[in-house]
Amino acid sequence: MSPTRRQSEQRHQIPSAPTYDYAIDTWWDNLLATYAGSREDSYHAIIEDITYLLDSSSYWLFFFNRSLLFQDLRQLPQPTLQPALVLSALALSTLMRSSELEWGAHGRSKAVSLRNSAQAALEAACNTQRVDMRLAEASIILAIFESSSHPDHSQDRADGALQFMDRIIQALGLTMVDMDDPDVCVYSPRTIPMVFFQPGYVSPRDCGCVPSVAGASMNSGVAPQHYAFSFTFSPPWDPSWGVAEIVREESRRVCWSALNLIANYTAQSVAFHQAPLDLFLMEPANYCILFPGEAYERTPQHRIPGQSPKDSVWALYCRSMLLWISAIRPRDNTWTNDERADFAINAWTETRLVEDGLNMHKCNLDTAVMYLSREYLYNTRLEITSEFRRLQDPATIGAPLFNRRQAQEWLYYQEQVARRVKHAVLEIGERQGHLLTRRPFQGLWFASQVSICLALWGYDKTLHQALELAKTFLLPLEALNALWPSSTQRDRTETLRGRLCEACGQAGIAAPLPAQVSLPPILRIAT
Repeated sequence: MSPTRRQSEQRHQIPSAPTYDYAIDTWWDNLLATYAGSREDSYHAIIEDITYLLDSSSYWLFFFNRSLLFQDLRQLPQPTLQPALVLSALALSTLMRSSELEWGAHGRSKAVSLRNSAQAALEAACNTQRVDMRLAEASIILAIFESSSHPDHSQDRADGALQFMDRIIQALGLTMVDMDDPDVCVYSPRTIPMVFFQPGYVSPRDCGCVPSVAGASMNSGVAPQHYAFSFTFSPPWDPSWGVAEIVREESRRVCWSALNLIANYTAQSVAFHQAPLDLFLMEPANYCILFPGEAYERTPQHRIPGQSPKDSVWALYCRSMLLWISAIRPRDNTWTNDERADFAINAWTETRLVEDGLNMHKCNLDTAVMYLSREYLYNTRLEITSEFRRLQDPATIGAPLFNRRQAQEWLYYQEQVARRVKHAVLEIGERQGHLLTRRPFQGLWFASQVSICLALWGYDKTLHQALELAKTFLLPLEALNALWPSSTQRDRTETLRGRLCEACGQAGIAAPLPAQVSLPPILRIAT
């Protein structure tokens, strides 16, 4: 076997567990004995905490079918679930409620302990070849945990969690479960992941989603008022499906949820000028699965007249993520200029089609996912613009990605989000402040927005608007640092604050106020 092939195969192997053996037969008894007092109290607390996680995690964990999950969880004498899944869910649920305003340092310590147990269970399962979809779900939750602010947070741990997740999903072949389905999209290497519709199909001017909201909400297992509160809508599950079809749909959603993490991670890598990891899930050609909810929406009884399931809100979100990871994928030296030009033109065309699809949706079923879709589309266009410039003039390689018009459009768009988040910071401690008080995994996104604003100003020193927006995004970042203290996150924030203060000084505008002044009183003691 050649060294190159051997290295390639080693890269995709699931890492072996360390030298310890995880007590698979006693984990449930141990958990019941230690989690919350008596065994009965522990059992009810476990159910309650996992329910809280599913209710409060927005689109991050949309892949779970609640009925099947809790059916497995309630099996006696112990759950028929991977220990790593239960433990990782409890770890993240605990961390989300362990800000300085709730369970504090004790809760964060408990969350890290649960996370360590979950990781041990994950590695033990890999070592004994007990690898299944539930283990992939556990790896996603652990990747979310490691991207969050917690006492042991580090970039190495976050990278390692993503690599573990990537290898497990690849080993299970989850991204290929629909390879024989005639409706599935197939993407080729070195091309843009484009969606082709049936001949004659034209996207409608307005979507037909709203009339089906009530019925879909009942099938999704989440109360309708949940949507009004968080503006999150999970694709529905067909109540007529058997276990096999539910598991098949859940495996699809696992892959798209993993892509959500990877797209988020790569966006942050680009913002901080870091090379992203080389992951299996970063190649669109490795995806051969239906979009979330597509299997449900294509059936005659659930089909929306005149609207393709590939134009659903969730399908458009997945298409925007695929476009983003394809746009930032390095093009090697074997690419000709013609190939690069075709790639860029096709990417631009597909972003327009996805944007047209988003504009069609007046339903606002999921404002979070629609916002993220537009953000990925905009970031993709920036990368494509850079590619066009390099094709026109090779001397522009390494030049700024932004022109002034694009920068102003991005700033205007992000200001809408920044204003909402600023209000949430000022209302922390009240119900209206829910946007931040249980979101330890949002810190890196705010940090990347500050970094992008500084880059914009660095490219065009007249863009004072970029510095003002950076100051606005710094506020929620420092609020999250106060809520979930982490030395790594604090150091990153202090570096960004220093760069921002220096830039403001050069621009002749006011520097950001100290955190002890800008944060609401309830958080100032923690800073």
